[in-house]
Amino acid sequence: MGKKKMVFALLLAACFGASGCAPREAKATEAAVESNIVTGTVECKEVYVRAKIPGYLTDIPVAEGQEVAKGDLLFTSDQRDILVKQTQASGTLNAAKAVMEKAQANVALLEGEYTKYQELYELEAVAQDAMDKLTTQLEAAKLDVQAATSQYEAAQGVLAEVNLNLSQTAQYAPCSGTVTLVSSSVGELVGSGTTIISLTDYEDRWINANVDEYEVGKLVVGQTVPLTSKAYPDTNFHGNIVNVSKNPDFAVKKSTNELNDQDVVTYQVKITLSGEDDIMLYPGMLVSVNLDEVGEAE
Repeated sequence: MGKKKMVFALLLAACFGASGCAPREAKATEAAVESNIVTGTVECKEVYVRAKIPGYLTDIPVAEGQEVAKGDLLFTSDQRDILVKQTQASGTLNAAKAVMEKAQANVALLEGEYTKYQELYELEAVAQDAMDKLTTQLEAAKLDVQAATSQYEAAQGVLAEVNLNLSQTAQYAPCSGTVTLVSSSVGELVGSGTTIISLTDYEDRWINANVDEYEVGKLVVGQTVPLTSKAYPDTNFHGNIVNVSKNPDFAVKKSTNELNDQDVVTYQVKITLSGEDDIMLYPGMLVSVNLDEVGEAE
């Protein structure tokens, strides 16, 4: 009976030992084969179309969710005040032009007289005082031309500014995209710089992933990377690295005195979607980037 109990105890101990080691071995194996995956965020090109000049909005021919093409009209504002200023600026310009032309004609007349007087002066038929007086008149007339020309150019600048403001009462789509926000209404008085329309170009998409310093050195522009998304759990698609930032982003691990660890910083990696993959990803979606299967640079 003593031998049987001893054998039974040994067998029981062996079983407990096996059961205790199995989980540790499984965990070690699992850690060894765990994929090096980082999470990236989908971003799209967003354009904010702002009012260039203050005024009342007169028309907003687009609505949220509407697709627009580059050059489509997005909104207009009241032109009446600017049209009045345009009339005033045009009148000032015309008046300045007339003064300038008159001054130029006066100089041309005095220059003709000066040539004749110079010939007579050389023949001693004109006194020195007369020549000096004519010379003074000619110099004064040339100064009048300079002043009139400056006034004319200033009036041109004012009119150009008014015409520019007039053209900015209508704003057009700078790119194709989807209207994702209309923040104002017709009849509303808006100030300069107020965002009226927000456009999102869902075709111009990329993924920003933060990669820690231990892995970022292995990545170069042109490499392909496999991607997965919860939105398409059964689909594997690919992206191309187009930029690896050289500026650190933020620390993902804080140092502790007990462990004597150091902060681990991350670097932002920009990945564009491959044109071969027709995957619709929206801004803010999370995408898994498998760094263990990065391809060769193209």
